Amino acid sequence: MRVLIVNPPWPGKGFGTRSQNRIIKHRSDKFLQYPIYLAYSAAQLKKAGHEVFYIDSVIQDYDLARTISEAVKTEPEVIFMETTTPSIAADYDNLTRLRKATNAGVVVGGPHATYFHRAVLEECPAIDVVIRHEFDTKISAVVSNIRDLGTIPGITYRNGSDIVDNGDGEYAADLDPIPFPDRETVPWRWYLEAWYSRLPFMNLMTSRGCPYHCSFCLWPQSMYGHKQRFRSVENVIAEIRQLVDRYGVKELNIDDGTFTTNRKRVIEFCRRLREEKFDLMWTCNGRVDTLDDGMLCEMKKAGCKMIRLGVESGSQEVLDKIKKGLTLQQIEDGVRMVKKHGLQALGGFMFGFPYDSRKTVEETIRFAKKLSLDQVQFSIAMCYPGTSLYEYAKKNDLLLAKSFDEFDMTHGPVVKTVDMERAELEHILARAYREYYFRPSFAIQTLFNMADADEIRRVMRSAKSLVKTIRLHR
Repeated sequence: MRVLIVNPPWPGKGFGTRSQNRIIKHRSDKFLQYPIYLAYSAAQLKKAGHEVFYIDSVIQDYDLARTISEAVKTEPEVIFMETTTPSIAADYDNLTRLRKATNAGVVVGGPHATYFHRAVLEECPAIDVVIRHEFDTKISAVVSNIRDLGTIPGITYRNGSDIVDNGDGEYAADLDPIPFPDRETVPWRWYLEAWYSRLPFMNLMTSRGCPYHCSFCLWPQSMYGHKQRFRSVENVIAEIRQLVDRYGVKELNIDDGTFTTNRKRVIEFCRRLREEKFDLMWTCNGRVDTLDDGMLCEMKKAGCKMIRLGVESGSQEVLDKIKKGLTLQQIEDGVRMVKKHGLQALGGFMFGFPYDSRKTVEETIRFAKKLSLDQVQFSIAMCYPGTSLYEYAKKNDLLLAKSFDEFDMTHGPVVKTVDMERAELEHILARAYREYYFRPSFAIQTLFNMADADEIRRVMRSAKSLVKTIRLHR
């Protein structure tokens, strides 16, 4: 069958990012993450014998009319789209019009569709099938059996006037047999991170799922589960070898939920990278309580540039309530250890938890400065449907948002806080970024760490992105 994977326009300020985001939002620039699960989907569809086409209207600057025009040219029999909570109203409209223009069957996945699987079918007659949770490992079976879906687990679908629920299904236990992402159909060249240092730059996943239970985190709760499933190191190395040989890749972003959970595997991976002499720079997600000197030494020797660390709050009370499982002292010690080994540390922080107050917001900004991180990411805490934070907010009548459109991080917090009006946090991201980056001490720290031309270019590029981000949230 002819299958079109599409990321249609998403109205609003900036550029909407649906795929590959645990924090779904509108960005100020087009440094959008590579939608690797869409590329995995394309690879698995092709392996099953289907023709696959791809449109990303956000990246390609297509309005809906152009999107429909390009879609019609592919003559699709099936259209697949990854939906999200803040984009769902636009998603319904886009899919309704795409279906009318192409007469294709419509299949959707993503966290919003997973949580509201029956409601999505009831609210949007254009949608035929919802693939729940991990969609790439089920999509080829759905497309291959699109006219007889009764035996496909993990989906909810329309059968005449009835809606049929086939149950949650299971996650893929063995990841090695899954074909590598199709980086041609879903073009790798279109996507970058603002913090990259070298080109060609690509994303990679070496595991799925995350064993931690942070109440706000969408992926393990809605999409990929809390049981971490690992690819073998040899399988990962084989993919990296392909990326080096075929594309000349020089920098990788390992986008696992938490890459550093298995110390033995991390060290084996680092040693294999050195044995292969790939000469790669790479970044990963980590947790401070999984790091130690031996691991960090191996990571540095193997080319690791930066570790992204979820800090979330400078208040111990808030950390405890969001089930972060860390203390402020552990975070300080972990960041200090990362920097001691010459690795950059990026810290992620959030404002607007139900447990936040004026006091905790100030504590978070002060704590970020105290940590002297090389980069920071400030976000509004979004209690997306599918998370325990959303269930807590619903149960306690804390939701402020009147529509799902407001979950895109440009409308301020979506839940009541302890003692702040919504307007007080409307511009908190702009303020936090200004206060963090526009400090003499940070400028001196950054200048001191500018070791080569790649780093100078990265800093200049990141500075431009920062200015745009502040303007977006001002």
